[in-house]
Amino acid sequence: MSKFQFQTRLKSWALWLAVAALIVFMVKEFIGIDIGDTVNTAMNLLLPILIAFGIVNDPTNKNSI
Repeated sequence: MSKFQFQTRLKSWALWLAVAALIVFMVKEFIGIDIGDTVNTAMNLLLPILIAFGIVNDPTNKNSI
């Protein structure tokens, strides 16, 4: 991967959204923060989707996600 692609990926909002979602997910799971069942269910569905989106996103290709 060239230096240009690496810098472009670091500027991607999807990457940072995925990193933030991963951090929230890890804190929630490992520290065991007690939140409501509805919020917990929503986070268990939404956070992995955001993480996956950040992984498959390719900011160097304008035709992809």
